[in-house]
Amino acid sequence: MRILYDHQAFALQSHGGVSRCFAELYKHLPKDIEAEIALEESSNVYMNEMGIGKSFGYRLDHFILPFQWPLKKKMFVAYNLMRGKGEGYYWNQTKYNMEFTIKRLVKGGFDVFHPTYYDDYFLPYLNGKPFVLTIHDMIPELYPQYYKRDDIQIRMKKKLAPLASAIIAVSENTKRDIMRFLNVPEEKIHVIYHGCSFPKKSDFDVPYHQPYLLYVGDRWTYKNFVPLVYHLTPVLNRHPELTVICTGRPFTEFETQLMNKCGVSDRFFHHWVNTDEEFFALYHHALCFIFTSEYEGFGIPILEAYAADCPVMLNHASCFPEIAGDAAIYFEMSIGESSLAEKTEKMLSMSQEERENLLSKQRVQLAKYSWKESAEKLSQVYRQVAEGHGC
Repeated sequence: MRILYDHQAFALQSHGGVSRCFAELYKHLPKDIEAEIALEESSNVYMNEMGIGKSFGYRLDHFILPFQWPLKKKMFVAYNLMRGKGEGYYWNQTKYNMEFTIKRLVKGGFDVFHPTYYDDYFLPYLNGKPFVLTIHDMIPELYPQYYKRDDIQIRMKKKLAPLASAIIAVSENTKRDIMRFLNVPEEKIHVIYHGCSFPKKSDFDVPYHQPYLLYVGDRWTYKNFVPLVYHLTPVLNRHPELTVICTGRPFTEFETQLMNKCGVSDRFFHHWVNTDEEFFALYHHALCFIFTSEYEGFGIPILEAYAADCPVMLNHASCFPEIAGDAAIYFEMSIGESSLAEKTEKMLSMSQEERENLLSKQRVQLAKYSWKESAEKLSQVYRQVAEGHGC
């Protein structure tokens, strides 16, 4: 059985949930599955670790030295012209890898194709071969106010979902949303959960000596960071020793103004994370991890916190109860109302026995998620799809 993956997630992301998911599944596929990733050049950290699609300097930002300097662009153009390529040929990593993937599709020799994102460029080159589509979430469809009407995800999901031989959803909640928005029959959708590849320990020295709550990832709109600031303000006022560490992008001007308005600008700190070991340490030493988002396809940070023995607090929404079960402290967060402050106080007042009981539940829940098992389930889908197409 031969599976061909394309370049999309690995050319679009240097790191991130989608590309990491495919990288882990690729690494853990059973031995009877021969898989290939059609990737010529990539700055994706997961691919580079495996020696796939390493950057050879063909892109302008990778050329000779990874920063801009006088005459660099002219030298880059001359270099490509000498190689018989147009001056802009290698400027776009996605375009370059797409052309490489098309050549691989035309060559054939695979049983099932699995695109790693939603561009439909591959359809004319399948030559009758089936493809499997993974849909990680339905965020653009659920929050159209934040996305353009012609957003690639919205357009291409509608086009590709009916054509795919099978669709992979990362949670039952996402499966229901796919059925609702894309009118896909239930039997076509296979739920395959993520696993967890977090390190089991870390020697990273966390530079925070006060007790802190941890917020991980993006902070826009449906992530509910603004309500978090408002509802945690009274908690921070009652506990002057307490701080909040936020990862992801640096604070925006609006977020800084919000914290100033609430009088807690000196209680929120941004921390840029460089490695999984650093992330593990941040989770492990936190009083708890707080996930306020209204919607996620799966919620990988939940498993990361579990792996680091960090108590988890979750918005009672989306797929969170499905993924976490009873291994979390849940709070409600609706427009204008929230029990976040109340549940945070409850978490802060837990005895050592209560805290250990929660962590014990989290360890049991974490054991339910395995990339090896996920890859095995995915391989079963591949076999069904291939058999259905006479492969």
